[in-house]
Amino acid sequence: MPTKTSITLKPEQADRLKQFIDSKFFNYGSVDVAKSSYWQYHSSQLVTEIDSPGSVRVSGESGFYVPPPSSFIKRSLLKLVKAFQHPSLIGTALRGNFQTRFGTHRLMSYRDAFDAVMNHDAISDSDLSPWRVNHLNLARKPNVFPSSASIEKRYQSWSSYAASPSIINHYYYQNLMRSFISGTELRTVLEIGAGNGNFSSIIFHEWSPVRLILVDLPETICLAFSFLSNLFPEARIVLPTELEQGLPEQFDFALLTVDQLDLVESDSVDLAINCHSFQEMTQAQIAIYFVFIQRICRNLGYFFTANRIDKIPCGPDSLTQEQLEPPNRFAEYPWDVHNKVLIYEISRLLRLVQLDDVAIRLEQIHK
Repeated sequence: MPTKTSITLKPEQADRLKQFIDSKFFNYGSVDVAKSSYWQYHSSQLVTEIDSPGSVRVSGESGFYVPPPSSFIKRSLLKLVKAFQHPSLIGTALRGNFQTRFGTHRLMSYRDAFDAVMNHDAISDSDLSPWRVNHLNLARKPNVFPSSASIEKRYQSWSSYAASPSIINHYYYQNLMRSFISGTELRTVLEIGAGNGNFSSIIFHEWSPVRLILVDLPETICLAFSFLSNLFPEARIVLPTELEQGLPEQFDFALLTVDQLDLVESDSVDLAINCHSFQEMTQAQIAIYFVFIQRICRNLGYFFTANRIDKIPCGPDSLTQEQLEPPNRFAEYPWDVHNKVLIYEISRLLRLVQLDDVAIRLEQIHK
């Protein structure tokens, strides 16, 4: 069932978004490169509707992780509206909560899991080793968030949203990057498959001054533009239709389709990121992006990625039709042997909240 939300934009921003949707950039040509079977389906579920000059309705499933509003009253009203429109979801939610609390596989909430990991609790697989992140030391570093409460307080202080599970998870990722990357090292960050922009928005705020390049499918770019424009109304956000002459000298967010990879200059990026979308691509697509990352990152820059350790990129009919794509195995990605591995481990946080393990890797680029 798609998730829906309304986002308020300035009339000028809504007009620019409409121009993008009506442009050739929205109906790009490199479908074979851009979309696996998984994304051919899920991109069709991402819908952006401009209701009026100042209001945009967006909906979708995968890639759609817009946090709930920070107001308890607004959150409650949204739940009531959703329950009224889709009564069957009430039973689904109750069954999910029951299975989480009392089922054979008992999973933790993101808040409890984050606190367990950062507190070095035994349940977080907290063995001390030179091959693992030491969360006790990490919690003492500047600009690291030691608890879920500190994330909630911080996030609500600069956004109009509550700290959702996606937000907590991405704050955990930014904590990990603080182990090796100083704030002064980052000027340009590129994220592949940014979704609605949760991680990019956190980096933009917490690592300021920094600028972000987001590479994604056109349908997802509409969502990211709406979310980021609402979150940062004064930010300079550039759409693909406004990049025919290349990247401008000054911008805060530049949104690129997969047809525009050549616009990113070699050795111009300090940190490249991909979280939870390589796992949905074909192996040929992953190989293209690994070559791209090695080209655009500067020497001694960084590459951070978090993806399932093993996943078959499949379409919506995977339970009834045999899927022919081979599985994507994190350990078998086309890693560049020259790069220095700084972090390489199973996510201590995600192993407590879901059944499928996610691997995390931070590399320093060596050319």
